Amino acid sequence: MNEIASVYRVMLVDDEPNVLNALRRCLSFINVDMLGGEGLRVETFSSAEQALQRLESDDFDLILSDYRMPEMSGVEFLSRAIALQPHVARMILSGYADRDAILASINETQVSRFLCKPWDDSELRNLVASTLVQARVIREALARAAEQKSNASPRVVASELDRLESEFPGITRIQRAEDGGIILSLDEDD
Repeated sequence: MNEIASVYRVMLVDDEPNVLNALRRCLSFINVDMLGGEGLRVETFSSAEQALQRLESDDFDLILSDYRMPEMSGVEFLSRAIALQPHVARMILSGYADRDAILASINETQVSRFLCKPWDDSELRNLVASTLVQARVIREALARAAEQKSNASPRVVASELDRLESEFPGITRIQRAEDGGIILSLDEDD
């Protein structure tokens, strides 16, 4: 899967083709200046299962899913999507603004937004653009941190290990099993 692409990728999932067409049309009017000059690629799916299959092969920056679909709920779909792409931004769109749906969406899938149908086009475009830019900034920061960690010199790593050993004696002397698991012993001599 790609780390960071030069185009934002958005997945729309709704069992109603007319809604998908309206969403695609709405998002096509996002000004590239709102996206830092980046492009926008939108893929639509009327089947949650097909969308999940697509998530197995390509990274997306944002998933906007309907809440009520015949195959599975939007919460179930996004829960499965998180397993495939944990860092993808998520939004739910629903024609039903019931409290339980909102709470389930937030608690189970950490959606960034719960939007009601019918939506306001301008508001939706602004939310999508700001969510995409924010998600990109976070991913880039995480990538830089991982790179810095992997590029740490052996001297820096050794210095950090010495510091940890002096602060927490024995912490750097871990016994491991053949499978890589840590062996814990209650004996003070070990």
